[in-house]
Amino acid sequence: MILRTVRSVTVAGETGMVQTRKFAMEPAVREFLMCCLRARWDPRARAAAHAMALRGLDWEAVWRSAEAERLAPLLHGVLRHEAFVPPHVAKRLASVYRFVGFRNLALLQELGVVIRQLAAHGIAAIVLKGAALADTVYRNISLRPMGDVDLLLHRPDIRSALQILATLGYDPARAETHPGAVETYENEVLVRKAAGLGTLLELHWSLFDSPYYQDKLDLAWWWDTAVPIQIASAPAKMLGPEAQVVHLCGHLALHHGGHGLLWLHDIAEVVAAYGTTIDWPAVLSRARAYDLVLPLQQGLCRVSEEWGAPIPPTVLEQLCMLQPSRGESRIYTWLSAPNRSVAQRFWADVSSFSGWRARLRFARASLFPSAAYMQQRYRVPHRLLVPLFYPYRWLRGLLSAF
Repeated sequence: MILRTVRSVTVAGETGMVQTRKFAMEPAVREFLMCCLRARWDPRARAAAHAMALRGLDWEAVWRSAEAERLAPLLHGVLRHEAFVPPHVAKRLASVYRFVGFRNLALLQELGVVIRQLAAHGIAAIVLKGAALADTVYRNISLRPMGDVDLLLHRPDIRSALQILATLGYDPARAETHPGAVETYENEVLVRKAAGLGTLLELHWSLFDSPYYQDKLDLAWWWDTAVPIQIASAPAKMLGPEAQVVHLCGHLALHHGGHGLLWLHDIAEVVAAYGTTIDWPAVLSRARAYDLVLPLQQGLCRVSEEWGAPIPPTVLEQLCMLQPSRGESRIYTWLSAPNRSVAQRFWADVSSFSGWRARLRFARASLFPSAAYMQQRYRVPHRLLVPLFYPYRWLRGLLSAF
């Protein structure tokens, strides 16, 4: 019997909103995909993928897995000239590649408009993740799919930025439990432009959504080491190589439970692109200072062992010797748990605050949202019925733990 790995993968839906899809990936398919992705910097991996294809592959399974993991454009980039790919699969991969290219071009043009408007009002922005990596690291905007666009702003600039974006047609995409709750308890606000592509922008003032890391991170280093880039001819910034490695490893572990070939590939691609110019002692020191030792150990060891990313052996040895703090070990266990329920996420956030007063304020805001939020969230037909939906909210949260 063939063993299969069942995963929950986060994908971008047609609206751009994040959804979860479960699928089974056969070990042979995973190995083939890994070889194809490694081939971008390792010629031996291309030869291994070729040999696997000649021995026989379930190409429908390859297609399903590539689509679910959002790897179809990258797979097309590697296999576009290979005769062993069945024509119907090659056609599908090419179609996704073209779609992603056109969509990303439009997204980046829109992002350029946003960055210019923010800069005109004296607001600096750092472009994060896919929007920053597509042209600079992947060197082809058709290869890296984007569900939304992430920007890091200085916290005092958030309210002004929201006012500026409102003039461009952007509105909040999610209701707040209470006015000001997002700014107080979250690390980002999501806005959507209804016209055109329905562009989603995530404005961050911190890099990880856990209250523990919002207190732990010294954002001055991330800003000071940012490097200039161009987005649709608009001057912008992206994280420097060292900060990029730390952020991507943290994002993979803390936001996605360590799963997702695309996010793993981002790390490997950054390491391969910057090579010997990465200041590895700075990466290790920041991982220790920000309590991100475990995400770095997980991410970098995997992309070295499984992906052949060129990380010096001495760096991996030093990384393995680092010991996480007690606080990091505790928060990592909570945040990286697979299939976390609403109740588990709530408890992890409550426990992340320092001091009982802060914990009680957060718990109250989460357990007793405003009537306006309850009406929108649960589609309550009449305001007088709102009190009945609070027990419903609590019961759903409790049942999710089981």
